[in-house]
Amino acid sequence: MQKKNLSLTKRLFPRILPDGTRAHAKGSFFPRVLPNGQKAQASAPFELFVAVIIMTFVIIVGYQVLDSVSREVCLNSVEREMTTFKIKLEDTVARKSSNKFMFSPHGGCFESKGTILKIDVEKDSKICANRCGYPSDSCYVMTFANPNVPGAFRQKCLELPQYTTFATTDCGQIEGPDSADYGPIDPVSIGALQVGSYITRNISAAGETYPNVCVFYKSSGVVIHS
Repeated sequence: MQKKNLSLTKRLFPRILPDGTRAHAKGSFFPRVLPNGQKAQASAPFELFVAVIIMTFVIIVGYQVLDSVSREVCLNSVEREMTTFKIKLEDTVARKSSNKFMFSPHGGCFESKGTILKIDVEKDSKICANRCGYPSDSCYVMTFANPNVPGAFRQKCLELPQYTTFATTDCGQIEGPDSADYGPIDPVSIGALQVGSYITRNISAAGETYPNVCVFYKSSGVVIHS
């Protein structure tokens, strides 16, 4: 009877070990419980792993957002500069005026390799109707594109008479201290349009039916790499 009582006492009141844990006898009513410090040590690696995953996800999403915002800012800059070019050129043709302006889009979508900037003479009436909103056998369309940048495609219909020509000779001289830096270009030629300063001049003689325009260009040192 005494042995049975002693066994019950050990099960009810286990011996306390030096590290603070209970030395439970076989069949003890009390489960073995780890100290709080040991629990924290056991869960720390998993918590660190989860934190690293979350931080990596946040960084990736943040980078994608910044890249998207930067791209949109660049495309808006291109859109704005193309609109300026269009307005100045149309004004020169319509009013026989001379206009000086900068063409300088900013951002990676424009300066990166693969950029295409050109003025096309479209001869398809369907394309003209789609780009300009009216049927015509011929139209001028200013195009910006970069296949390496998502969404980098913009077009502007130039409201010019059908038989407008761009001259590179008999354009006269540019007045001013930097006149020597300007030279006439054919904006319809591939690669002719670059970042820099432009002067547009209508050199049509009195009585001429269709406009004859000179486009002068001065480099800014930035070259589009197509």
